[in-house]
Amino acid sequence: MMNASKIVGTILMFLTVSLSAFSQESKGHLYGKVLTSDNSPAEYINVIIKSLNQGTVTNSEGEFKLLNLPYGDYTVEFSLIGMEKKTVDITIDSPKVIANTIVLSENRQKLEEVVVVAQRLNQFADKESEYVARMPLKNIDNPQSYSVVSEALLKEQLTTDLPSAFKSITGGGYVESNDGNVSVYLRGFRSDVHIRNGGIAWVKAPIDPQNIERIELIKGPAGLFYGANVNNIANYGGIVNKVSKQAYEGKKLELGYTTGRWEQNRATVDYNTVLDKEEKVFFRFNGAYNSENSFQDQGIVRDFMLAPSLTLKLSDRLTVRANLEYNQNKRNLNFARGVSGALISNTVNSWDDLNWDYHTNYSTNEMAGHFNSTILQALVDYKLSDTWTSKTTFTNAKVFSDANYFRAVMADETTVNRFYLQLDPRESGNTHLQQDFLNVYEGNTWSNKLVAGASYLNNYDDTVRTGVWNPIEAVSVNNPVLLALTNEQFETSIADQPKNKTVSRFETLGFYAFNAMSLNQQVTLTTGLRFDRYMGKNTLSNGLELSNGYNQNALSTKLGLAYNPFNDKASLFINYMDGLSNNAPSDNGNGEIITWDAERAKQWEVGTKLNFFNGKLKSTISYYNINIDNDIITDENGISIQEGETLSKGFEIDLIANPFAGFNMVAGYTQNKATLEKVNVGSENIVGNSLAYTPETVWNFWLSYQILKGKSSGLGFGFGANHISEIYNSTANNFGSEAYTTFDGTLFYKKDRYKISLKADNIFDKAYYNGYGIPQRPFNFRLGLTYNVF
Repeated sequence: MMNASKIVGTILMFLTVSLSAFSQESKGHLYGKVLTSDNSPAEYINVIIKSLNQGTVTNSEGEFKLLNLPYGDYTVEFSLIGMEKKTVDITIDSPKVIANTIVLSENRQKLEEVVVVAQRLNQFADKESEYVARMPLKNIDNPQSYSVVSEALLKEQLTTDLPSAFKSITGGGYVESNDGNVSVYLRGFRSDVHIRNGGIAWVKAPIDPQNIERIELIKGPAGLFYGANVNNIANYGGIVNKVSKQAYEGKKLELGYTTGRWEQNRATVDYNTVLDKEEKVFFRFNGAYNSENSFQDQGIVRDFMLAPSLTLKLSDRLTVRANLEYNQNKRNLNFARGVSGALISNTVNSWDDLNWDYHTNYSTNEMAGHFNSTILQALVDYKLSDTWTSKTTFTNAKVFSDANYFRAVMADETTVNRFYLQLDPRESGNTHLQQDFLNVYEGNTWSNKLVAGASYLNNYDDTVRTGVWNPIEAVSVNNPVLLALTNEQFETSIADQPKNKTVSRFETLGFYAFNAMSLNQQVTLTTGLRFDRYMGKNTLSNGLELSNGYNQNALSTKLGLAYNPFNDKASLFINYMDGLSNNAPSDNGNGEIITWDAERAKQWEVGTKLNFFNGKLKSTISYYNINIDNDIITDENGISIQEGETLSKGFEIDLIANPFAGFNMVAGYTQNKATLEKVNVGSENIVGNSLAYTPETVWNFWLSYQILKGKSSGLGFGFGANHISEIYNSTANNFGSEAYTTFDGTLFYKKDRYKISLKADNIFDKAYYNGYGIPQRPFNFRLGLTYNVF
């Protein structure tokens, strides 16, 4: 630990010197908001300082920001095609200047009539984020790959469930997990979707997408900000951050209704208002109810979500955002399917080769499980000085489930064995507290941004099970007669078996610092270091405390360099970052208890980021290499050693473009090879094989065109495709899901306050299985209507 202390001390001293060296530079940031005459947020408004040839566009809440403005007096112009221009004189004389609220003469209805013309802007190019680097670091200056699925894209694709929201990700495959949430396979490794607004919310239950503002996929090992990977929260390929909708200054009431095949009925509401005369307290409420049946003979979904949020601007320095999200679900959950090894051959090597019926579920609606989850989150921003800000994030998540997870296993050519995994009940969740101190200094030739903080996570999982896989009557694929088994009948059938109550708990404590230093707005150097302590508690089994708890310390690093010589048009970047997973002490096979090192993944990545034609074309292209060289394996003497090796390398490209007025596109392509390089003695036959559930090739695109002028203005079309190559269900690489490509399309019409959309999924009725062997939906259509009351 002496070496670690020296490293931390050296970095902090270096950062302190850097900050003091730049303290005489003079640049500031301008922040402001634009409203219409009826007090509604004015989006897509151009905000330009012509003397500096610098500008931006207001977001959906009417907010704008202009960064790195030299001290001086300026005229700021506010304009939108078809509207009268407005100019305001501004003086930049401090690091942060907040302009008075700008009120345009047009009302919301007039704004909506002309904003369609303004949609020549790149509608899907929402790349900036406060969560990726935890500091205001522009994408083109950030030496790390990440992609964003914007709210505009989610709405256009008429997203009604969380898995569908991941159709436009770049960097890997996705699948609905066994618990109804989503698992994403980024760069060869699985990460579950348990991060929300930068805080950890371990929710093992279905989540409705209505409260999601955008989805951020941050590529590469996430050890610096999230520590060791536990429960697939922050795996080696990257993390997924769901950004929720927050209350803002303005008034809005949007109602939505969607109907579709298999008796889908979905209602949504998004309401925002100002609660006080001083306009310091804002309230927002999002809600959804979704009811639909499966395309198979059995399977139901009944989901209910409510999400209130509150924003309090208590002073110019202090802002508090609090939000609650509650999901309640009743649905059938299908665990990954299985197949007898005796059936696998050269001619039977995929789920498609088996004899079961695609439209038969082999379960019953009466076995649907019940779930509810609650996430409470508070985010506190306090401006300590002109350059220092305190950011506090508190997250508490609770999940309750009373469910039996169904698993179908093909036993022979005509027989399906059936099992239920019982969790009756399961209570799990976590508390996560994160404290960051952010220092931002902008100078004429130098700038420096530093975030230093601490993170504490307390996680628990309390489950009650009877056995593991409880068999019920097998069925014949030729005559699948299913008895209407209910949860009560199933519970009665296993009542004589012993129940096992298990409580597992752990805590993590981390301290970290991350710094971004820029020279002449061209070269940005990032450095980061984290100390992480994992504290695993003894498991409680039927009230008895076991002796399997352990502690483990580890360091994580993150280094990067970005070169941006063309005035934010293009940059080159390279990075090194690592991640880790804890290893519990264990017998090495020779009667000796070994305290293992944490498993460590090390990534290096090189790439370029492009921003051409005033933001009309944005792209990130990168090559990465992730190496794990200390897996625990068994040698020729049967002794465990920490010399195993896994390698994941690949190429990624994402593209967001607006080549001409009204036309927008997003596209992504990933080529990944994740393989076992050094394994247990006796398993050499799998060396070079792909990791389970990891596709080699993934690509997707979405094209969108909206007519902007004339009698047909407001009419739009969208078309896209998703491709995932073959996925193996084990490292034997002899069985899995065949490659598939699906196509989707949408037709929509937006006028004044309403929008009507017709969405078709899987247009060509492709029958295919996901990585877990679960049949996916055939051709589906949905009709959606949204109406903005105000």
